[in-house]
Amino acid sequence: MKKLFRCLAIALAASLTIVSAAAARPAKLIALTFDDGPSPEYTPQVLDVLERKQVNATFFLVGRWLSGNEAILRRMAAGGNQIASHTWDHVELTELSDREIQKSVADTAAKLTEITGQTGFMVRPPCGSRSPRVLQAIGAPVILWSVDAAAGKTVPAKELVRRTLSRASDGGIILLHDTTAANADAVEGIIDGLHSRGYEFVTVGELLRLRGVSPQSGVLYRKAPAAGNGAETSGTWASGAIRTMADRGYMTGDGNGWHPGRALSRAQAVTVLWRVGGRMAENGSEPAFPDVPQSAYYARAAAWARENGVLRGEKDGSMNPNAPVTREEFYVMLARLARRKGNDGARTDKPAAYPDDARIDRWALLGVETVRNMGFSSRNDVELFRPRDWTTRAEAAEVLNWYIGL
Repeated sequence: MKKLFRCLAIALAASLTIVSAAAARPAKLIALTFDDGPSPEYTPQVLDVLERKQVNATFFLVGRWLSGNEAILRRMAAGGNQIASHTWDHVELTELSDREIQKSVADTAAKLTEITGQTGFMVRPPCGSRSPRVLQAIGAPVILWSVDAAAGKTVPAKELVRRTLSRASDGGIILLHDTTAANADAVEGIIDGLHSRGYEFVTVGELLRLRGVSPQSGVLYRKAPAAGNGAETSGTWASGAIRTMADRGYMTGDGNGWHPGRALSRAQAVTVLWRVGGRMAENGSEPAFPDVPQSAYYARAAAWARENGVLRGEKDGSMNPNAPVTREEFYVMLARLARRKGNDGARTDKPAAYPDDARIDRWALLGVETVRNMGFSSRNDVELFRPRDWTTRAEAAEVLNWYIGL
């Protein structure tokens, strides 16, 4: 039965055309964080909501409360949530000596490692209390927040939801607690409200990485740069691929820089795929897209993409050249190019898989599967695949640099 379902899904995906990326949500990222747990009563309730909504969060855990709650912590980690430290006994670190701070952080880290096997935990100081001396003594990246709906007071769930939604912004870090009924009751409303506004939830670690921030020990972070403001330098995680693509003339800048964090348009996508594919000539047996001027820089690439099935157009036959390309759409386009070139054979027995794969649209299943089976796994996809996020120029450079090296 599973084999039959898989075959039907692949057949359906192969028969459908690519939908417009204009309807996709922009890559607005935000991180949910929870302090003071684990709570045997409320943390499982929070995890129930996160699992049902397919959202991962970051939990800043108190060391002294871990014993007896190991099963909760293992469930938390197994679900893809980020484990972090809220020190050992939740006292303000400004009241402690350097040695006492270091012991509090080290003891918590040791206990978290004992239970989860993980290492390298970010730290949130209790009550946000800190000083330059405290930051130095902590010896790990220090995470605060950009949204605190409760501000240390008792606030009803509905008010927590309202305040959080009104204060949220791209790159933000939301502070909640998994130790009260109000917070647990607010989680679903916050997730639904932010999802409806185009936000994707990521962990703090992923939020910083996706926005080009490398967390440093003793440095405090309240949020990440908004989309388009981060990862705009040659030091991005895809710098090697970017240099290769630029040196070979496959992807170039716009005269003002390379802008790796910007979204790739459909016109740009077909152009770079055409170049990478060897500038295969179009024979003109099919009409050009009606919304592509013959004078456009991408006209030849668009004709090639239409002729070779790399881009099939929307329901009305148009190309919609300025629309951004989603990540799943770009995988589909690359998979179609690979099939035309005869190099889409399986090369790995263990293709990548992510907790949010259920969000991949049915028409994109075959394309995503093809690219993964060929062996591609992005350095940027550590926790989530984000199929409907817009493909950045850096992400496109990485996958294409891998492809030309096959």
